[in-house]
Amino acid sequence: MAKKRSALSAAVALGLLALLPFAFGVYYAHAGSSLDARTALRWLLPYLATIVAFIGGVQWGRMLSRGQAAGRDMTLAVLPAIVAWGALLTAAPWRGLLLVAALVAAWLIDEHGARQGWQTRGFLQLRRLLTLVVTACVATIAWRVMRG
Repeated sequence: MAKKRSALSAAVALGLLALLPFAFGVYYAHAGSSLDARTALRWLLPYLATIVAFIGGVQWGRMLSRGQAAGRDMTLAVLPAIVAWGALLTAAPWRGLLLVAALVAAWLIDEHGARQGWQTRGFLQLRRLLTLVVTACVATIAWRVMRG
């Protein structure tokens, strides 16, 4: 009988897969002109907004499944998605800055969730890594745009 993969190992594999567009964006931004870097940000930032909204859903799911859905925590989990949506309505450079801020805020909410008991340590370590890599990728592409 095949060994069952744990939920965390599946999350790690899927999280790493989700990084591929960001890695491709860095490559695309640096292989071509600064116009290519702007294009990379144009298609990566809506993806980042989607990720931030997804993270909020994961946070809600964890809170509800553990029976620890405090109203304040559920509200916190929604705020990054609202900021991400608003970011999509703004112009550069605010769009990228707000989206990275929303991603970091969602990670900080996961840190809070670990202290409250609705977020696991293993998942939190994965979130730290994914947040760091995504932030570095967006910053690298933005740097290429600013350098021209």
